[in-house]
Amino acid sequence: MLIAFLTLPQHLSPALPFVLIFFMSVSLLSYSLLQKKASSGTSGFVNGFMTHSVLRMALYLAIILGYAFLNREDAVRFIIGFFVIYLIFTIFEVFQFLALTRKSKPTGKQL
Repeated sequence: MLIAFLTLPQHLSPALPFVLIFFMSVSLLSYSLLQKKASSGTSGFVNGFMTHSVLRMALYLAIILGYAFLNREDAVRFIIGFFVIYLIFTIFEVFQFLALTRKSKPTGKQL
């Protein structure tokens, strides 16, 4: 993304570096909150994950709509860049949450 931003600045929104920082912050907060939920059991984790996902999606939609409304000339570039970063972070988070749930699962061996 940094290479694209430096080589193709006319095709990228100037707000994308801030979007990257935003996604890193949200991902870190999500991971720490859901890590606590993972220790409370499967149903607690699933409920927390679903609630958290809906709230994040609403936040993302509000940011996209707010930016597009305030900066109409940059809206398309922003939305495309936001979506690409969203996909990258979603893939990363899925792998992290899978690793987290595998690590917190009991082994099933009972003595």
